[in-house]
Amino acid sequence: MPIRVAIADDQPLIRSGLTAFIMAAEGLVLVGEAVNGEEAIQLCELVQPDILVMDLKMPVMDGITATRAIRARWPNIQVLVLTNFLEKGLAQSALEAGAIGYLIKDLTAEELTAAIHQAYHERRPVTPRALSSQETSLERIGQSLNEEDIDASRLAGLLRKHLPAALPDCEIEVRLLPARELLKFPAESIHRLSEDGWRWLQEQAELQIIYAGDPIPWGPELPCDCDLLLAPVFGETSKMVGGLAVWSANASDEMNNLLWTVKRLTELFSRPMAHILAAARQPASQNLAQQLAAAAKIQTDLLPLRMPVLPGWDLAARLEPALETSGDFYDLISLLNNHWGLVIADVSDKGMGAALFMALASTLIRTYAKQYPTLPALSISTVNERILTDSRSGMFVTAFYAVLDPLTARIRYVNAGHNPPILISSQKSKSLDRLQPTGMALGVMGDLIWKQKVVRLLPGDLLVMYTDGVTDAQDKYGEFYGEQRLLNVIRRCACSAQETLDAILQDVRSFTGGMPQADDITLLAIRRESY
Repeated sequence: MPIRVAIADDQPLIRSGLTAFIMAAEGLVLVGEAVNGEEAIQLCELVQPDILVMDLKMPVMDGITATRAIRARWPNIQVLVLTNFLEKGLAQSALEAGAIGYLIKDLTAEELTAAIHQAYHERRPVTPRALSSQETSLERIGQSLNEEDIDASRLAGLLRKHLPAALPDCEIEVRLLPARELLKFPAESIHRLSEDGWRWLQEQAELQIIYAGDPIPWGPELPCDCDLLLAPVFGETSKMVGGLAVWSANASDEMNNLLWTVKRLTELFSRPMAHILAAARQPASQNLAQQLAAAAKIQTDLLPLRMPVLPGWDLAARLEPALETSGDFYDLISLLNNHWGLVIADVSDKGMGAALFMALASTLIRTYAKQYPTLPALSISTVNERILTDSRSGMFVTAFYAVLDPLTARIRYVNAGHNPPILISSQKSKSLDRLQPTGMALGVMGDLIWKQKVVRLLPGDLLVMYTDGVTDAQDKYGEFYGEQRLLNVIRRCACSAQETLDAILQDVRSFTGGMPQADDITLLAIRRESY
């Protein structure tokens, strides 16, 4: 039996990461998500997970209070708490409240999986190794550099915030080549590396130590009154991208520790410094194109890799974005008892913002479809509340979500303000039915209810789901393609699901006559095969 895991964290990015870790891990199954301590308690009451992975610092109710309540009511639920870094006081309080252990948030997927198995199978405390204060500061720097989209000003801010704690009792200077000063600490320090010193450092292949009183190797300067460490920072191509200068009156007593810290810093600074210099050399349009290409690849990776093979059923899907990124999406979600969730949706905007909103919406729909596999109305209602909680973009998304039982051919569906899918019946001379909206679009307002309806597909029946990029396509005269043309194509095409979609797209292109595509086009078709 897999270990049933729930997660609670108020940060969408952390929740998404934990969800990805758990869903990819062998022997683990995600049974629910919460955004605060109160929701975590409600979730435990609803699904009774084996393990709850929960953040310590959350709004409404913190992780310690929630841990105490959960352990008192459900002693068999083990709680693992997460911290941004090693906060011994908070971690100890969590253990006293009943948590079986605590973990640092920058853990790997393997570390999280091992901790969950240890907590579940061995029932023994889970703790990370103790960190020194310098190591803790380095961990914070590393985490910040990984989480943020770094430019020179952001990097300078991170250095001012964290670097003095990593190098206590030192004077520090950090430079981005060729001559951009990122940090001078303290600002009133008496030591400063001359331009001759920086030029000399650019000729060095490794860290250099100049002890107090030693001659200065780059020219006629007075010997330094304290130890000086000079460290080049190299990018991935072994080209120098920056450097560190560190003065310490106590370096000789703790040289090994200081050397390790400075070397670790050069490793942490390598990627962001190289990225900043590379970005500065590229035109803004090229940078944007690269970002859009990367976003488009991420979106493509979110779509199903292939159509599921369901005996007696024929499925096909197409998505053609109008721009590099799309606000449309579709999904086919494997559920319990061989049921399948069918999703088609359209975000209210276009471009990068719509793409990010699409990623949030698709992740939420997939998560709650699995949590409520037979209740599409409850899944959609929960998704709506989470969108309103997690996003303040003002966007909304129309969505059609259905649960297919391949054995009975019944489809339970909810239509959240989406274009009505078209059901063509093989009976009664191909009469049709439109699956009209059963509630509002998602992300408009809270406390809404969506009606759940049921249809049954007979052998030969065809259900075509689409976004408004099909019906709103325009020709050179401004005339819309419209629903009637779509219906005519579907009725004429007594063929496979894929051939039906190909015929629709070909007819839309013929109608628009080469006009630029103004909106994303998405199609999802499902046909019950004849006996």
